[in-house]
Amino acid sequence: MKLTFEERVALLNASYFFREFTFSRNKFKPEPSLEVELADAVVSLDDLRIIYQVKERNAPPGTTVEKEEKWFKSEVLGKATKQVRDTLAYLQKYSHIEVCNDRGHKFNLAAASVSHTHKLVVYEPHDLLPASCASKKYHKSQKVGVIHLIRAADYLGILKTFVTPVEVAEYLAYRETLANIWGTVLEEVPEPALVGHYLRNLPDRRPSIEFLKFLAELQRQDKGEWDISRIISLFPDRRTTPQSSATEHYSIVKELAKLNRLDMRVFKERFALSMDKAQKDESVLPYRFVATTGCGFIFIPLTEKEIPDRDVALRSFTYLHKYDVHLERCIGLAFIAEHDTGWCDVQWCRVEFPWAEDEKTRSFIKENKPLRAVKRTVVERYGLDKLMD
Repeated sequence: MKLTFEERVALLNASYFFREFTFSRNKFKPEPSLEVELADAVVSLDDLRIIYQVKERNAPPGTTVEKEEKWFKSEVLGKATKQVRDTLAYLQKYSHIEVCNDRGHKFNLAAASVSHTHKLVVYEPHDLLPASCASKKYHKSQKVGVIHLIRAADYLGILKTFVTPVEVAEYLAYRETLANIWGTVLEEVPEPALVGHYLRNLPDRRPSIEFLKFLAELQRQDKGEWDISRIISLFPDRRTTPQSSATEHYSIVKELAKLNRLDMRVFKERFALSMDKAQKDESVLPYRFVATTGCGFIFIPLTEKEIPDRDVALRSFTYLHKYDVHLERCIGLAFIAEHDTGWCDVQWCRVEFPWAEDEKTRSFIKENKPLRAVKRTVVERYGLDKLMD
């Protein structure tokens, strides 16, 4: 069965923002006798929220430029932006909006504490849509501010470029800043140039086609070095760590989804290295790092002899890493190789509570040195230093 444009966009969102945080079935009843509908899709990840409305033009034969302009003004600038505004009004008005995410688990979206909401309309126009409409990058509402207008092809390019929910949200925030500073100047450049402008991070410089070079350079980089989206997507299905509820693992997936590409690169390097050590049955100290989100990660390759004590090892090393670098939350991963099959199982542990001085733990770390040293490194996220002027 052929998917509708709305369904295709929903699948895209679920793939890039992960099904745990994507809500595309959004009818709810604020009152027993009243059913209303949110926008076509809502992404909700901690204090991040993105509200989408989707519009596709199925033009009749013989359409004209004038008819396509009329459609754009009525459906995109009119109805779609209104649905976004209505959704924000519902989220502010009602204290309980329970809807299912794309994994089928119910959450109250109204209960989320959100610091910033990104609002956008993704649309698929007819080829006859005039440039005066197609070049518009946003609609400014007196009530809710900037609502991004993004063509479907450009939206896909944004997702493929940034991959991570955090970076997509950062781009939308930057794009909104450009809209507030430069206004209709944004209509003079294509979307990829705005992406390049974000990569250069000079909001006070006039957007121009010259910023395309930054995106072109980024696209030459190997995404495979840092992209852990497959690990995140498969995590719920491959998870073997026991949990007390169907959504207990969300706290781990959430931390992974909030990483930027530098965090992901470090995560992926240590993940692969730990799996290799476990499969070779080599005894090594755990690998670890602290993400820019403030969450610690420790990777624990276990030998065959250590497998019977894997639960103790996992929780102990996770706590030691948390304590040693003064963190409130930390995730541990224990790697357990099945040498007969070549399969490597990964068990996870997340701990979160305020850090406090513990003389016994401090002495244990000092005397036994069970952890590798942690080094502080500053790296340009997108690796575009040579192009910076």
